[in-house]
Amino acid sequence: MTKIYVTVRVRNEQNRIESFCNAYKNADKILVADGGSEDNTIELAKSFPNVEVRHFTGRTQLEKGYWRNNDSDHANFLFEWAREENPDWILYDDCDCRPNRLLRENYRTLLEKCAQNYVMAVRLYVWGKSGEHFPHMAKPGEGNVYWEPSLYGWRGNLDFRTVDVPPAYTFRVGDHDIKSIQDEEGGALVLLPPYCLLHLSWEDEDFVTEKIKEYDESGLIPNMKHPLDFAGPLEDLPKWAVE
Repeated sequence: MTKIYVTVRVRNEQNRIESFCNAYKNADKILVADGGSEDNTIELAKSFPNVEVRHFTGRTQLEKGYWRNNDSDHANFLFEWAREENPDWILYDDCDCRPNRLLRENYRTLLEKCAQNYVMAVRLYVWGKSGEHFPHMAKPGEGNVYWEPSLYGWRGNLDFRTVDVPPAYTFRVGDHDIKSIQDEEGGALVLLPPYCLLHLSWEDEDFVTEKIKEYDESGLIPNMKHPLDFAGPLEDLPKWAVE
């Protein structure tokens, strides 16, 4: 049987961790790398029988007393842990991103039949609880016509890691930097709608205001804009984009 491990980095995600773990309750394991949660994230995660938690202690000090886990180091800590477990597939996502119902019900079958080395999926960026999303973020190219999938998972035997390139990071396999997932050896299974991932990071106006304040004051992303000012027009979520 194909072993599928889901991996996620967390810190103070008590409002999201249950929904994330519930979305992957039929995965063989969910590996949670906690970066120093001070809420109930760990307790809630451990309530799921297929969850294991390890603690990541690396911190990067920011301005005005803020700190965060270095994204690249945190991710590599998680990927190395997952690789030790020898799964067939490793899925990786943020705690605020979950598969829609169709993908949740079918990702195991899709991976069992997959002949490629990677899997990619389209993310829909949802605005609050409005039932709306920013379609241009999922179709960022000229004319906003074509879906742009992003990395969702890879085969567990790949020496897959990240390289820190502030304010983000790039992917690497062994000593080889990845320019395009679809052009990598083995290619990628590309999942397009009606399969999708739902990115649910903008919970409500208060949450967005607080995050903008934190990013600005910490110096992490100075002058960060409100999503309504940079993400394009809103549209109703398609009928297939349900959890």
